[in-house]
Amino acid sequence: MIKLVMTILSKMWWLGRGTATIMGLAMLLALTVGLASTALAGTGVGARFDLGKTNVVNQASKLVGSVAGPSLTIDNNSTGTGATALRLEVEPGKPPMSVNSTTEVQGLNVDSLDSKNSSDFLQESTDRDDFLPSKTYTAFTQVTGPGGGLTERQGAFCDFGDTVLSGGGGTRENDGREDDLLLSEPIGTSGWVATMRDNGAPSTVFGEALCADFPPLRP
Repeated sequence: MIKLVMTILSKMWWLGRGTATIMGLAMLLALTVGLASTALAGTGVGARFDLGKTNVVNQASKLVGSVAGPSLTIDNNSTGTGATALRLEVEPGKPPMSVNSTTEVQGLNVDSLDSKNSSDFLQESTDRDDFLPSKTYTAFTQVTGPGGGLTERQGAFCDFGDTVLSGGGGTRENDGREDDLLLSEPIGTSGWVATMRDNGAPSTVFGEALCADFPPLRP
Protein backbone atom coordinates (compact mmCIF):
# COMPACT_ATOMS: atom_id res chain seq x y z
CA MET A 1 0.00 0.00 0.00
CA ILE A 2 2.73 2.36 0.96
CA LYS A 3 4.58 1.47 -2.25
CA LEU A 4 1.46 2.25 -4.32
CA VAL A 5 1.03 5.66 -2.68
CA MET A 6 4.68 6.51 -3.37
CA THR A 7 4.26 5.51 -7.02
CA ILE A 8 1.19 7.74 -7.41
CA LEU A 9 2.95 10.73 -5.74
CA SER A 10 5.95 10.22 -8.03
CA LYS A 11 3.75 10.31 -11.14
CA MET A 12 2.00 13.46 -9.88
CA TRP A 13 5.37 15.18 -9.22
CA TRP A 14 6.61 14.32 -12.73
CA LEU A 15 3.42 15.64 -14.26
CA GLY A 16 3.70 18.86 -12.22
CA ARG A 17 7.30 19.49 -13.31
CA GLY A 18 6.32 19.01 -16.95
CA THR A 19 3.40 21.37 -16.62
CA ALA A 20 5.60 23.97 -14.95
CA THR A 21 8.18 23.65 -17.69
CA ILE A 22 5.57 24.06 -20.43
CA MET A 23 4.02 27.08 -18.67
CA GLY A 24 7.44 28.64 -18.24
CA LEU A 25 8.23 28.26 -21.93
CA ALA A 26 4.90 29.76 -22.87
CA MET A 27 5.47 32.76 -20.62
CA LEU A 28 9.00 33.26 -21.98
CA LEU A 29 7.71 33.13 -25.56
CA ALA A 30 4.95 35.63 -24.83
CA LEU A 31 7.39 37.98 -23.14
CA THR A 32 9.84 37.74 -26.05
CA VAL A 33 7.16 38.42 -28.65
CA GLY A 34 5.81 41.29 -26.57
CA LEU A 35 9.21 42.94 -26.26
CA ALA A 36 9.87 42.49 -29.96
CA SER A 37 6.53 44.03 -30.80
CA THR A 38 7.30 46.96 -28.52
CA ALA A 39 10.74 47.39 -30.07
CA LEU A 40 9.22 47.43 -33.55
CA ALA A 41 6.44 49.84 -32.69
CA GLY A 42 6.67 52.92 -34.89
CA THR A 43 9.35 51.46 -37.16
CA GLY A 44 7.42 49.68 -39.91
CA VAL A 45 4.55 50.20 -42.30
CA GLY A 46 1.29 50.38 -40.38
CA ALA A 47 3.08 50.70 -37.02
CA ARG A 48 1.79 53.11 -34.42
CA PHE A 49 3.36 56.53 -33.75
CA ASP A 50 5.01 56.54 -30.32
CA LEU A 51 4.94 59.92 -28.59
CA GLY A 52 8.12 61.04 -26.86
CA LYS A 53 10.24 58.68 -28.96
CA THR A 54 12.14 58.78 -32.23
CA ASN A 55 9.99 57.03 -34.83
CA VAL A 56 11.91 55.76 -37.86
CA VAL A 57 9.72 55.01 -40.89
CA ASN A 58 11.29 55.12 -44.34
CA GLN A 59 8.02 55.65 -46.16
CA ALA A 60 5.77 58.69 -46.49
CA SER A 61 2.88 59.12 -44.07
CA LYS A 62 -0.24 60.98 -45.15
CA LEU A 63 -3.10 62.55 -43.23
CA VAL A 64 -6.29 62.82 -45.32
CA GLY A 65 -9.60 64.18 -44.19
CA SER A 66 -12.38 66.67 -44.79
CA VAL A 67 -12.72 69.20 -41.99
CA ALA A 68 -13.86 72.82 -41.87
CA GLY A 69 -10.59 73.93 -40.35
CA PRO A 70 -7.02 72.72 -39.81
CA SER A 71 -6.43 69.00 -40.31
CA LEU A 72 -3.63 69.09 -37.73
CA THR A 73 -2.95 71.44 -34.82
CA ILE A 74 0.31 71.49 -32.86
CA ASP A 75 0.02 73.48 -29.64
CA ASN A 76 3.20 74.17 -27.66
CA ASN A 77 2.32 75.89 -24.40
CA SER A 78 5.92 76.32 -23.28
CA THR A 79 7.15 79.88 -22.64
CA GLY A 80 10.78 78.80 -22.62
CA THR A 81 13.45 80.24 -24.88
CA GLY A 82 13.37 78.67 -28.32
CA ALA A 83 9.91 77.15 -27.88
CA THR A 84 8.21 76.63 -31.26
CA ALA A 85 5.29 74.62 -32.55
CA LEU A 86 7.14 73.04 -35.46
CA ARG A 87 10.71 72.44 -36.66
CA LEU A 88 11.58 71.20 -40.15
CA GLU A 89 15.03 69.73 -40.82
CA VAL A 90 16.47 68.90 -44.25
CA GLU A 91 19.86 68.33 -45.81
CA PRO A 92 21.85 71.35 -47.10
CA GLY A 93 20.41 72.82 -50.28
CA LYS A 94 17.01 71.20 -49.85
CA PRO A 95 13.83 73.27 -49.27
CA PRO A 96 12.27 72.76 -45.84
CA MET A 97 8.79 72.33 -47.32
CA SER A 98 6.74 72.51 -50.50
CA VAL A 99 3.22 73.84 -51.13
CA ASN A 100 0.67 73.55 -53.93
CA SER A 101 -0.88 77.01 -53.52
CA THR A 102 0.21 80.61 -54.18
CA THR A 103 -2.42 82.05 -51.83
CA GLU A 104 -0.96 84.51 -49.31
CA VAL A 105 -0.64 83.19 -45.76
CA GLN A 106 -1.73 85.91 -43.34
CA GLY A 107 0.64 86.46 -40.42
CA LEU A 108 3.51 84.47 -41.96
CA ASN A 109 6.65 86.58 -41.57
CA VAL A 110 9.88 85.79 -43.42
CA ASP A 111 13.39 86.85 -42.50
CA SER A 112 14.60 87.33 -46.08
CA LEU A 113 13.45 87.26 -49.70
CA ASP A 114 15.94 85.86 -52.22
CA SER A 115 18.65 86.26 -49.55
CA LYS A 116 17.81 89.96 -49.08
CA ASN A 117 16.59 91.62 -45.89
CA SER A 118 13.62 93.99 -45.91
CA SER A 119 16.02 96.95 -45.51
CA ASP A 120 17.42 96.14 -48.97
CA PHE A 121 14.10 97.08 -50.58
CA LEU A 122 12.40 100.44 -50.94
CA GLN A 123 9.98 101.00 -48.08
CA GLU A 124 6.28 101.76 -48.42
CA SER A 125 5.36 105.43 -48.44
CA THR A 126 3.81 106.91 -45.31
CA ASP A 127 1.25 108.89 -47.31
CA ARG A 128 0.56 106.56 -50.26
CA ASP A 129 -0.68 103.02 -50.52
CA ASP A 130 1.99 101.95 -53.00
CA PHE A 131 5.74 101.57 -53.12
CA LEU A 132 8.10 104.43 -53.79
CA PRO A 133 9.63 105.87 -55.78
CA SER A 134 6.54 107.36 -57.31
CA LYS A 135 9.00 108.92 -59.76
CA THR A 136 12.74 109.38 -60.33
CA TYR A 137 14.91 112.32 -61.31
CA THR A 138 18.51 112.90 -62.37
CA ALA A 139 20.93 115.01 -60.37
CA PHE A 140 23.63 116.53 -62.59
CA THR A 141 26.89 118.42 -62.06
CA GLN A 142 29.78 119.39 -64.34
CA VAL A 143 33.17 121.13 -64.24
CA THR A 144 35.99 121.87 -66.65
CA GLY A 145 38.61 119.14 -66.46
CA PRO A 146 42.35 119.75 -66.05
CA GLY A 147 43.36 118.20 -69.41
CA GLY A 148 46.81 116.87 -70.10
CA GLY A 149 45.92 113.30 -69.07
CA LEU A 150 45.14 114.26 -65.46
CA THR A 151 42.16 112.85 -63.57
CA GLU A 152 39.02 114.65 -62.43
CA ARG A 153 36.55 113.26 -59.89
CA GLN A 154 33.01 114.53 -60.28
CA GLY A 155 30.00 113.59 -58.14
CA ALA A 156 26.26 114.22 -58.16
CA PHE A 157 23.95 113.99 -55.15
CA CYS A 158 20.24 113.34 -54.58
CA ASP A 159 18.01 115.59 -52.48
CA PHE A 160 18.11 114.98 -48.73
CA GLY A 161 16.13 111.85 -47.85
CA ASP A 162 16.11 110.48 -51.39
CA THR A 163 17.96 107.34 -52.51
CA VAL A 164 20.40 106.93 -55.39
CA LEU A 165 19.50 104.12 -57.79
CA SER A 166 22.34 104.36 -60.29
CA GLY A 167 24.63 106.91 -61.85
CA GLY A 168 27.64 107.60 -63.99
CA GLY A 169 29.72 110.30 -65.60
CA GLY A 170 31.61 111.30 -68.70
CA THR A 171 33.35 114.08 -70.61
CA ARG A 172 32.69 116.30 -73.58
CA GLU A 173 35.98 116.48 -75.44
CA ASN A 174 36.96 119.80 -76.97
CA ASP A 175 39.80 118.49 -79.12
CA GLY A 176 38.45 115.19 -80.40
CA ARG A 177 40.70 113.14 -78.11
CA GLU A 178 38.80 110.40 -76.27
CA ASP A 179 38.83 110.65 -72.50
CA ASP A 180 38.76 107.64 -70.16
CA LEU A 181 36.18 106.73 -67.52
CA LEU A 182 38.29 105.22 -64.72
CA LEU A 183 35.75 104.62 -61.95
CA SER A 184 32.01 104.91 -61.43
CA GLU A 185 30.49 104.07 -58.04
CA PRO A 186 27.81 105.13 -55.52
CA ILE A 187 28.55 107.41 -52.60
CA GLY A 188 26.63 105.72 -49.80
CA THR A 189 22.91 105.83 -50.61
CA SER A 190 22.68 109.48 -51.59
CA GLY A 191 24.93 110.07 -54.60
CA TRP A 192 27.19 108.84 -57.38
CA VAL A 193 30.76 109.72 -58.29
CA ALA A 194 32.75 109.17 -61.48
CA THR A 195 36.49 109.57 -62.05
CA MET A 196 37.70 110.45 -65.58
CA ARG A 197 41.13 110.90 -67.19
CA ASP A 198 40.96 114.15 -69.13
CA ASN A 199 43.24 113.58 -72.10
CA GLY A 200 44.50 116.37 -74.36
CA ALA A 201 42.94 119.80 -73.91
CA PRO A 202 40.66 120.46 -70.90
CA SER A 203 37.21 118.94 -71.42
CA THR A 204 33.85 119.33 -69.73
CA VAL A 205 33.64 116.62 -67.03
CA PHE A 206 30.20 115.74 -65.67
CA GLY A 207 28.64 113.39 -63.14
CA GLU A 208 25.03 112.31 -62.73
CA ALA A 209 22.91 110.32 -60.30
CA LEU A 210 19.52 108.69 -60.87
CA CYS A 211 17.53 109.25 -57.68
CA ALA A 212 14.35 107.81 -56.16
CA ASP A 213 12.05 110.66 -55.09
CA PHE A 214 10.76 110.19 -51.52
CA PRO A 215 8.48 112.68 -49.74
CA PRO A 216 8.64 115.59 -49.86
CA LEU A 217 8.41 115.01 -53.61
CA ARG A 218 9.99 117.25 -56.20
CA PRO A 219 7.52 119.49 -58.09
